[in-house]
Amino acid sequence: MKQSMHAAPPDAADSAAPETLSLIEAAAGVFATTRQHLAQLLTLLTLEARYAGLMLGMTLAMALIGALAAFSAWGLLLAAALAGLLALGWSWSLALSSLALANAMLALLSLWLMRRALTRIGLESTRRALGLDLRNDAD
Repeated sequence: MKQSMHAAPPDAADSAAPETLSLIEAAAGVFATTRQHLAQLLTLLTLEARYAGLMLGMTLAMALIGALAAFSAWGLLLAAALAGLLALGWSWSLALSSLALANAMLALLSLWLMRRALTRIGLESTRRALGLDLRNDAD
């Protein structure tokens, strides 16, 4: 069971040399493939942008519904507090003015906290990394 040391004669299919492309044909193929990939990428980008827009619209709609529900709940809470104060024997004017004062205090606290939060959005580290920290340049 000895194998032959001689190579088998080449087939007709093996003897055919691979077809060579010219530089222009190769560039045209690369251009066509690149164009196809770009078209697919733009289609994907368009679909994702459309989906993102739909989700943004959905989010804004849900935020509006949530804000309206919170506003309604706050109104009902104030109505319950007013009814409770009236049941305790408070006069209408005293109960309403007390709730108005409580709302004004809550609004002022909210404004103070927003101002405090907004002053902390300074992006100091980013400005320093970009060389835009004007406060240190003045020194």
